Amino acid sequence: MNSRNYKYALLLVAAVSITATGAMSQAFAQSVDDGMDGYVAGTSGIYTGNPNECWYDDGEGGMLPCLIDTGDTAWMLTATSLVLFMSPGVGFFYGGLARSKNIVNVLGMTLIVMGLMSVQWVLWGYSLAFGGIDSEANMFMGNLDYVGFNMVSAWAPLGEVGPCADTWSNAYQMNEMKDGDYCSQGWPGTVPHQLFAMFQATFAIITPVLIIGGLIDRIKFSALMIFVLLWGTFVY
Repeated sequence: MNSRNYKYALLLVAAVSITATGAMSQAFAQSVDDGMDGYVAGTSGIYTGNPNECWYDDGEGGMLPCLIDTGDTAWMLTATSLVLFMSPGVGFFYGGLARSKNIVNVLGMTLIVMGLMSVQWVLWGYSLAFGGIDSEANMFMGNLDYVGFNMVSAWAPLGEVGPCADTWSNAYQMNEMKDGDYCSQGWPGTVPHQLFAMFQATFAIITPVLIIGGLIDRIKFSALMIFVLLWGTFVY
């Protein structure tokens, strides 16, 4: 990898950092637009009015968030970390199979793909993959509700409100969840929306990394970047 490619790599890292910081700050800065602007009893947050979050009326005029299960969340964090480690692992595996002169090239391609897909997923990839289908015009892709991780918050994703069941806490913590607790019945249910989005991001990253094995010594970095963005947008 020559000095020009190193500069491109540094610019890519900077772009990923800036984009991720901006997107996550927007995700946390949810607006309160329906008058419920006070702290909600029994929670550590405020009712955001986000139509893509799961909230329910407590019967006394207050809005409470659907329950986030600690066991489910802990396992999802573990699974997200493990899948993320797989991408550089695949890069090292392909590097070991390639000729010695291509090892650095393979590792560079792996890092570039990881960075590009991370940015693509935050900016528009997640929204196209998991956004709602609200018309026939986007029946094959999601809408743009989640562009830039907009409305992807730390609360449970929107789903039909119902009793908490089949969760880690119910099964192994002596029914810690009380009868008055409610959970989102939509998948993934009892984990934060942001965590679900990041878990899915790890698969969006590793999938094009697997393709690198067929492109070793056959493609330029510039062509690879274009291919990955197009493939991640229209295929994945």
